[in-house]
Amino acid sequence: MIVSSYAAAPALDGWDPEQEAAFLAAAASLPHVSGLEIPLYATGELHKYDGDWFLKQVRHLPDHLTYVVTTIPDTMDRLARSPDFGLASTTEAGRRAAMERAAVAAEAVRTLNDVLGRRAVRAVHLFSAPRLGAGVAGASSGVKELTESLRQTAGFRWDGARIVLEHCDAAGPSHAPVKGFLRFEQEVEAVLATGTGAGVAVNWARSVLEDRDPGAPVRHVERASAEGILAGVVVSGCSSQATDFGAAWDDSHLPPAPVEPASLLTPQRIRTLAAAVDAGLDVTGPEPYRGLKVSAPPGSSVLQRVALLEESIDAVRTAGF
Repeated sequence: MIVSSYAAAPALDGWDPEQEAAFLAAAASLPHVSGLEIPLYATGELHKYDGDWFLKQVRHLPDHLTYVVTTIPDTMDRLARSPDFGLASTTEAGRRAAMERAAVAAEAVRTLNDVLGRRAVRAVHLFSAPRLGAGVAGASSGVKELTESLRQTAGFRWDGARIVLEHCDAAGPSHAPVKGFLRFEQEVEAVLATGTGAGVAVNWARSVLEDRDPGAPVRHVERASAEGILAGVVVSGCSSQATDFGAAWDDSHLPPAPVEPASLLTPQRIRTLAAAVDAGLDVTGPEPYRGLKVSAPPGSSVLQRVALLEESIDAVRTAGF
């Protein structure tokens, strides 16, 4: 599976190149890891502190690894400064800025592929920012803009990487959103309208957070599979109570239960999710990749972080994912 290499990394607590290198090498070498999810930051680099350092490190990682680039750190940084930023923005400036950042992501993909001497990046995760009400005028707005943005980004030089729209929780009337982007149905509509071969990715926790409904991820997988656009499914937990990983109902990337007992991502829910993915394989086109995204409590050692990843991989595989 594709494992997030940054959500549990020591760099989230501060910069220690030796610890970061040890963690990256250990995470990449764990059993059943076929690739890594890596982030694009506001600097345009693929590491929070030192992009050149990261590019040197990946040369020493196993040759079989593939990579998924996520633009969520860059997206959230831009939104903090420009609330109308996003591919679904109804302001010209907000959408233009997001298109420019997508071009930066494409350049980062080409750079990584050049360093590795192969088309190692299989997908790039883009997002349907901004939040409802910030550059998106109403519940039905943003779809047209997102569709046009995805059509335009398809013309960038992605060097073999697939454009994938990863769903985050949407704004709703019952509670404050974590991300607050477009609803899943709107994103599916936009992806289908592009006709470009783009796909969607379902992150278990982010689908749950939308309506605080643990049944939502399976419905999202089934819908995307039926439309033939399911590109990836990521297991990542959340909780209705505060934990060492973060606040209640936050996108804190909790490990699955029983690794984190308070996690709503239980073995039975993982089995149900895996069954939904398997049921859609005949109609979804290329088999979607399966991912794992978990964080680590602040202050964790490298050994603790790697052990947490290993335990989480074992838990989701035991549950059939």
